[in-house]
Amino acid sequence: MRLRPLGWILVVVVLGLVTLVPAASAQDSGYVGSDLYRMYCASCHGTGGKGDGPIASSLRYAPPDLTTYRQRAEGKWDPEEMRRIIDGRQPVKGHGGADMPVWGDAFKQSRDGFSEEKVKARIDALSAYLEEMQAK
Repeated sequence: MRLRPLGWILVVVVLGLVTLVPAASAQDSGYVGSDLYRMYCASCHGTGGKGDGPIASSLRYAPPDLTTYRQRAEGKWDPEEMRRIIDGRQPVKGHGGADMPVWGDAFKQSRDGFSEEKVKARIDALSAYLEEMQAK
């Protein structure tokens, strides 16, 4: 991954937050997808998911517009594929490669992680939020 020096600093700061800040709520899983998105995804993908986050221009490849995932997938939403993309521990064909953090590992190592159940809960909350973001 080729980043400008400022881009590397921002990536390190964002990834560092994973280990410092839990994203708990009163929902069933304990996680709110919109909170997780703002914390872990918005810096690259933008608050509205359009790929225009504050560090997007520092990345080698532009982050995709997440609001058009369903459209690009011919109107289908595959929650399992979305979970695999977010998790990143098992590469998904057509996914952007090394520019996106491996959130499965990061979530497992976070302060309230340490279990696959908590990793899955976070990823499920993010996936559900991304499904809500899809353009109508």
